[in-house]
Amino acid sequence: MKSAAQLHWDYFLLLEKDLIAISETLELNEKNYDSFGPRLAQLILATGSELDVALKSLAAVLCPQHEAATIENPNMGHFKSMISQYACSQFATARVAFLRSEIVLIPWSAIADSSDCSFIWWSNYNNIKHKRSEYYEVANLKTALELISALFVVVAYLCEAAHEPFYGFTQIIDWESHEHMPSIARNVESQ
Repeated sequence: MKSAAQLHWDYFLLLEKDLIAISETLELNEKNYDSFGPRLAQLILATGSELDVALKSLAAVLCPQHEAATIENPNMGHFKSMISQYACSQFATARVAFLRSEIVLIPWSAIADSSDCSFIWWSNYNNIKHKRSEYYEVANLKTALELISALFVVVAYLCEAAHEPFYGFTQIIDWESHEHMPSIARNVESQ
């Protein structure tokens, strides 16, 4: 049976395939950030939902006593608190590069300033989910890329915190640079 980390990684790879399909007709370029449409809305909704579930899995592995892992329905506030307390420097500096483009995002960078920060990509996801007709224009390429890069960081750190390697390779998303999770960093330094 697959672990939670592997299930999240496999699903991330499926979402990445959706992004690849979109990129065949919409160039991954900052000039296209405001482009919006149903395929981007679909990717945003699926990615945001998976991000919520992946954050719950990360909480269970990284800090099982934290409220993000113990309460029934944690929200982004709980997850931001968890990240700030247990992996702030890792998340705040994780750079995600989109290959075949010049786009590099640091989706969690605002967490370095405060756990009370807000993420526009998370607000956009919720607005699309709950009030799509009013916020259809934020179902755009920029929101999609920010969300999928945020999910990538969470799933990559989940695999690292669970001491599980990635199985399967990304096709257009890669780390530009990142800090290891604290337990991994200690292991790397002692070798």
